[in-house]
Amino acid sequence: MLSPLVGSTLRVENKEQLEEFLARPDAAHVVRSASFEEVFFTIKHIGLADSLDLLPLVSGKQVRGFIDLDCWRKDTFVRKPFMEWIAACIQAGPEETMKAISGIDATLTALFLKDLINIYEIDRDDPPTGTQLIFTPDNRFAVEPLEEGEATTIGMLILDALFKYNPALGTQIVTNVRYTTRVELEETAYDNKTRRLEMHGFVDYYQAMSIYATPPSREPKVAADREKPVEEIPGQENPGNPLLGGAFLMKAFEQITDPIESDRFAQELTALGNRILSANLVNLGELEGIRPALGEMRDFLTIGLEYLTGSRADLAAHALRQNYIQTIFKVGFDQVARLRDEADRLAHIRRFNISMLDETDQEFVEALRRFKPLIVEEGRYRNFQSLADVERARARLEELVRMVEVFVAAFPNVRESLRKTFNTATVQFAVSGRFEPLPLKAAEVERFLAGGFQLPGVSVPDAITPFAGRWWASLREELEPLAGKPIDPRFIASIHVMPDQN
Repeated sequence: MLSPLVGSTLRVENKEQLEEFLARPDAAHVVRSASFEEVFFTIKHIGLADSLDLLPLVSGKQVRGFIDLDCWRKDTFVRKPFMEWIAACIQAGPEETMKAISGIDATLTALFLKDLINIYEIDRDDPPTGTQLIFTPDNRFAVEPLEEGEATTIGMLILDALFKYNPALGTQIVTNVRYTTRVELEETAYDNKTRRLEMHGFVDYYQAMSIYATPPSREPKVAADREKPVEEIPGQENPGNPLLGGAFLMKAFEQITDPIESDRFAQELTALGNRILSANLVNLGELEGIRPALGEMRDFLTIGLEYLTGSRADLAAHALRQNYIQTIFKVGFDQVARLRDEADRLAHIRRFNISMLDETDQEFVEALRRFKPLIVEEGRYRNFQSLADVERARARLEELVRMVEVFVAAFPNVRESLRKTFNTATVQFAVSGRFEPLPLKAAEVERFLAGGFQLPGVSVPDAITPFAGRWWASLREELEPLAGKPIDPRFIASIHVMPDQN
C-alpha cells in the first residue's frame, strides 16, 4: 500500500488473512470504501483463484478498474487476463457476473466479443440455417459463435447473462459488435481506459516522464507545479508498503496526525506513484515490477525531504506542509541528477577517457551517468537511498574530477590508464630522475629492482595523493616478487616496458 498515512484496514497478505478479514462484520464496507487499485493489488498478491470469496464484495466500478489495470499492454487489449477476471466472477455466481459485466466499459466487452461471434440483424441479413444461433430478447439480432474454446464459452456466458439480466445493455453491446470495426472498438476502449486512469495519476508515458524533468532554476517550487488533484477515493493506495524502507520519510509521516492532511498526502502519494509506474512502463498485473518503481519513489522522496530540512526530522512535517509531494520528489531526483551532470563533465575533460580510470572508478562513474543514476556496491547496482549516499558520491566524484584535471595537465599523453602512466613515471623517476611516463627498458626495471622494491621520493600533487597510494600498492604487488629476477616485458602489467628487441 503506497501511503502509510491512511492506515487502510484492507491489509491482507494471504488466503488465511483473507478468511479472517471476510469474517469481520465491516468487511463489505471496507472493500467498497477502498480504491480499485488497493483491492486489485490485494487480489494479485493473494492470487485470483484464492480470492473468489472477496469478489462478491467488490463493486462493478472496481471490477472496471481491475480490467483497466490488467488487460492492456500499452495500447493493445490483451484478452487472456480479461477472461481470467470474467471467469472468476462467473465462478462467484450470477450476481457477481452481472455486476462485473455491467461495470466494465461496454466498448471493451464488445471488443472482446468481436473476434468470437458473428452478429446478424434479422430484418436485413440472412442468418445461416443449420447453425445454432442465440437471439437477443427483442429478436432483432442473432448471434453465431465463430469457434469453440474457452474464449468463446466465456463470451457466450457474458451474452447469456446480459440477455437475461440486462437486455438493454446486451443489445447495445451486440449493436457495437455488429456495426463497429475492431480497430474503432480498440481505439475507443483504449481512450476510455486512458481517461479513467488519468484521474488516478496514470498518464501517458511521455507525460509521466516529466516527473524526472529538472526545473531550469533547479530550485524547488512550493506550489506552482502542482497537478490537478486526482479523483478523491478514500484509502487510495498502491502495493507494497514501499515507503517503509525510508526511515526519515516514515518519521516525517508519523508527525502528520490531522486526518485532512493525511488524506491530502495519501492522494498526492498515490498520484505520484501511479505516474512513476507509467514512466517506468510497469505492467501493473505483475507485482514484481511494481515494487522497484515505488521503492525508487520512496528513495527520491527521502532525499528530497532530507535536503529541504537539512536532514532534521523535527522540520520534516513543516516541509511536507509547505511542499507538494511531487515537488519533494523532484528535489530529491535533482540532487541525484546533479551527480550525473558532474559525471558527464568528468567524461568530457580533454585528453581523458573514462576507460583510463581504475575499474572500480569506471563502474562508479558509468553508474552515475545513467538517466537515473545508481550506486555501485561490490559490483551490484542500487538506488540512492539517502542524502548521505548523495553526499558521499559527490565527494568521491569531486575527488576524481580534481585528480583527472591535474593528471592530464601533468601528463598530456596518457597511455592505457592513469594508473599505468603514473606508475611508469614513478619508476622512470627512480632510474633517470625524470618524472615522465616514458616506456622503460627491461634492463632499467631490473636495475630498479636490484636492491629490492623501493619507491623513490616523489612530490605528488594533493589532488593525486589519494590515488597515488593505491596505484603504488598495485605496483609493489606486481614488482616486489620480481626483485633480482630477469624481467620479461610481456608479463608486466603495471608499467610500460618496451618489448624485447631480440
